Amino acid sequence: MDFSLTTEQRDIQKAAEEFAKGEFDPDAALEYDEKQEFPSSIWKKACELGFVGIHFPEEYGGPGFGILENALITEAFCRQDSGIGMALALSDCGSEMILRHGDENQKREVLSYIAQGEGLITMAVLEEGYSLAPLSTTAKINKEGYIIEGEKTFVTLGRLATYMIVVCQTKSDDPHAQSVILLEAKADNVEAVSMGKRMGMRMVPMDRVSFNHIRAPKENKIGLEHKGYWQLREILNELRIDAGAMGVGIAQGGLDRALGYAKKREQFGKTIVNFDAIRNKLADMYMDVELARLVIYKAAWTFDKGRPDYRCSLMAKSVASRTAYKVTYDALQIHGGLGYMTEGHIEHFFRDAKALDLFLEPGNIQRRQLAEEITGKRI
Repeated sequence: MDFSLTTEQRDIQKAAEEFAKGEFDPDAALEYDEKQEFPSSIWKKACELGFVGIHFPEEYGGPGFGILENALITEAFCRQDSGIGMALALSDCGSEMILRHGDENQKREVLSYIAQGEGLITMAVLEEGYSLAPLSTTAKINKEGYIIEGEKTFVTLGRLATYMIVVCQTKSDDPHAQSVILLEAKADNVEAVSMGKRMGMRMVPMDRVSFNHIRAPKENKIGLEHKGYWQLREILNELRIDAGAMGVGIAQGGLDRALGYAKKREQFGKTIVNFDAIRNKLADMYMDVELARLVIYKAAWTFDKGRPDYRCSLMAKSVASRTAYKVTYDALQIHGGLGYMTEGHIEHFFRDAKALDLFLEPGNIQRRQLAEEITGKRI
């Protein structure tokens, strides 16, 4: 069993780290965070260098790598800056639905557009609460296609996206009868409004999107009719790995900053890295990060090998987000009063770690799903 990355994977990881160090200016990151602004110029450069859509096949505008390579890039970006890293990682959120279930025209039109940095894509799934079935957003089927009515919440990049993937209820008598429909996000009668200021993930607009009698042609359907719920469950496994990579990157970034500060900060005539209380805390942080990284890499590796480990995917986001929260909390504590200040460049890592914990689905839902998997019982 070989746990090492290939030469090509190490090169990708190194390129992502160098790009992040050169482009993620710390002061600019604080400004993006304060203004709650998407880092468009950095995203454009990342697209030009092939970091966005790296898991897209060559015929659809990408270099044709896998989920693990995508995770390596996400981790490197979030390690350098949690806010910018998460924004870039979510710039193609939902593209996996087209990649796995879209037809040839959808793949060629949308995936190439995203990979080239021509626009953003998002996925509108959540409504009030976290239940995925049944949904209140409906798509009524007629001869021409669909008429969509409803409202989605916590839609990332809703006001900025060019394309929006919407999951809709298509049968009232079957909670799992749903269809996935591709829309132009700026179409008439699609209204996206901000859900307000946020504690974390501030560089990613979070919007409430209303669909008021939206007409969509049949060719906009992604995948099979009435099978959208099952398609979404499959895609969520992939998104959990990406979210887990964000968590590992955020945690590693917190550890880096805590270690660097401990080596410089002097107390009682010596640097605090010499104190057992600090050393033990750093050791615990290191172990937590390494354990989370192993889970993420395994989940991504099994996915790329064509035998996805559903349990590992469930653990990926849960373990990594919990690790990010714990490690960044400890990093803030090591920084003392400076950690509380914005200029300390650590408190936004802590805020973003908490946002990640709630992103997609909270940890308690993942634990419930994992319990169902290992016990074979659904309650």
